[in-house]
Amino acid sequence: MIKEILKLISKTEDAKILKTENISGNSSIKRYEQVISVETELSLNDGLKIILLYITLKEPYSVHLPKIYIDEKSYDELKFIPHINEDLSICIYDTDTNFYFEQKNLPEIVVDLIAKSKIILRGKNDASYLKEEFEREFLAYWNIKYSNREKTSETGICLIDSQHFQNLKAIKFINKFGLYEYLVYNNENHFKLLEKYLKIKGVKYAEIPAFAATFKELEPPYSITFSKSVKYLNDLNDFKSKINKLKFGEFLVVFKNEYDELFGWTYPFVKKHINGFRELSNWQFLNSNFGKNYLVNRLSFSSISPKRLDIRTSGIEVNRELKIALIGIGSVGSNLLHYLTKYPISKYCLIDPDILKVENVFRNKFGFNYITEFKVDIGEYEILSKNPFTEVLSFRRDICAVIENEPDVIEDYDFRFIVLGILRIEKYILQHLINLKSVKPIILIWVEPYLASGQLVYLKPEDFDKGINLISNYPFHVIKSGQNISKKEGSCQTGYMPYSDMRLNLFLSSINSILYEILVENNYNKSKVISWIGDTEELKKINIEINDKYDGINKFTIIENEF
Repeated sequence: MIKEILKLISKTEDAKILKTENISGNSSIKRYEQVISVETELSLNDGLKIILLYITLKEPYSVHLPKIYIDEKSYDELKFIPHINEDLSICIYDTDTNFYFEQKNLPEIVVDLIAKSKIILRGKNDASYLKEEFEREFLAYWNIKYSNREKTSETGICLIDSQHFQNLKAIKFINKFGLYEYLVYNNENHFKLLEKYLKIKGVKYAEIPAFAATFKELEPPYSITFSKSVKYLNDLNDFKSKINKLKFGEFLVVFKNEYDELFGWTYPFVKKHINGFRELSNWQFLNSNFGKNYLVNRLSFSSISPKRLDIRTSGIEVNRELKIALIGIGSVGSNLLHYLTKYPISKYCLIDPDILKVENVFRNKFGFNYITEFKVDIGEYEILSKNPFTEVLSFRRDICAVIENEPDVIEDYDFRFIVLGILRIEKYILQHLINLKSVKPIILIWVEPYLASGQLVYLKPEDFDKGINLISNYPFHVIKSGQNISKKEGSCQTGYMPYSDMRLNLFLSSINSILYEILVENNYNKSKVISWIGDTEELKKINIEINDKYDGINKFTIIENEF
């Protein structure tokens, strides 16, 4: 294939195959054994210029598009130009896009890539284009090291109200939060929610000062010396009054660009005691001739604001206003929680008195790493791991004790899920809500042994009385009553109901669309009773009798019953 490509290029350009070991510079292409070098003319305002490009190919050829690199010496004569990466590859296409090409067309594709590369390089002639592109993709160019003296890192995150770029605060993670070292924020509400998650996760941090700056120099390189950095500060007097009490590396200077992206820098630790000179204060050192010899360490920050993350994933800003109470976080409840975390929920109430025991770990959503921890604590961690800007209220007590001490606590939530499978407690909760004159609906979910069925009962407040009668004499069980199906391992209090994690998730995934209609679309203005039918033929094989009306019904069917 490489010879076919070379043959087509050679019709218009001076091209040849080179071993990379014979190329000086361009260290990033050394991982390839050979490349195609192309010597070509580039028309610029100051005349024709001969430049050298390198074409790299990676097998399998049907998967990897060729890449174009500019020769290091050629770029030194042109720099700086947008869409030239730090490794001197030319950014022509987005590698993450789902494109398709036929391998036989690679020679024509390479010729087209060379043409596009030259168009990008000719952008040097257009000052307005350079300004626009460097501004639009400032993040990419800020993170490039333009010399061996420079240090850059993408180790910052931020929670910034960019419309009010003031009252900036910062923290430095003592034990790193992933790859991140710093957080800058001025949104106190979001930070308080995140702070709770950091505490649960065991992330320690220290507060450090953050000074606002204005940086408008769009065109690289961004080799900012200590001395030069001072001129960008917004409040020089504030900086000057505090800088001598601080240690280098323990404060930040930050600025935002036109796209409200956050950037900044730190000052690396330096030895300020210089032979023959008095030791200088921080301020003196920054403004001295010595300060001209040191470069700041540039930082970029990723926004973790809920709005940005929603738009980055869903494409739109998500209205997170749902409030959900989940009573019971056993095998069914914990797996249900996995589905609920996909919904636009801003506030949860979790109620369950139990710890996670090893006996149920195979079908509980929570794994072995959580053994002996309270289920509500695990649930809270799972919720906050998914979205740390969610409020979670949790009770390590049974629901009866909770509503005895705080009768109206679950009335604050739009929907209350009761996932207990224990009739006497379900009736107690319903009666409590009747006495409370509750105005919010409830959703009861439980399963039969062997997942003979999964049941969902959606009750509007006006039907709570009927709901008690319904569940007391529930007419939609698949398994005939009177059979001894529960299991016991031996001693007292070791009874259990058999059903598999796989079948449980078949049920929950099947009713997920119904939950969407209830929680998001509000389509259910009446109480509903939904039955998911399991594999009745499998039940017969293990001698379990089923009610006649379910005989012959296709497995995994959903039935909407008469209420």
